[in-house]
Amino acid sequence: MKTKLGISTGLVGAALYFTFLFGGYTPFLILAAYVFFVEKDEWLQKAAVKAMALGICFSLAGTVLGLIPDAIGVIGNLTGLFNKPFSIPFISKLISLVSSILYFIKDILFLLLGLQAIKMQDFPIEFIDKLVNTNTGKVSAAVNSVKIDKSEKTEAVAEKKDEKTEENV
Repeated sequence: MKTKLGISTGLVGAALYFTFLFGGYTPFLILAAYVFFVEKDEWLQKAAVKAMALGICFSLAGTVLGLIPDAIGVIGNLTGLFNKPFSIPFISKLISLVSSILYFIKDILFLLLGLQAIKMQDFPIEFIDKLVNTNTGKVSAAVNSVKIDKSEKTEAVAEKKDEKTEENV
């Protein structure tokens, strides 16, 4: 299958995963907006939602991990006010190790999903796929309502032009 750009649907799906992996949120969101507003392919829309859901999960996990040393630092600063130093020296190294593992898994997962997407295939990630299936219809419905609103406005403008043309004749 080809997209309206003339490239394969699988390649756009791969671009969604690779853009999120290499480019970050902004380029991904631009490409995802294109997919939702222009393309009709359901697989492609699900790939966009899956990439976004995975990206948010990994970002959330990284943020939560980053909160642990911050919390220990706050406690240390608070106890420092009373000349009672508090620290857990190995926790920073442990958090750094877990973060490295988390980001390594993210990179491998997005790379594999992108390579699978080229062939328009996917491998299941149960909790993410459940999230995708429950939200893809809602996202598609919202996009379709925006498209309907635009087409209604276009039709209204065309009707006004027809009325003006009839009045002039």
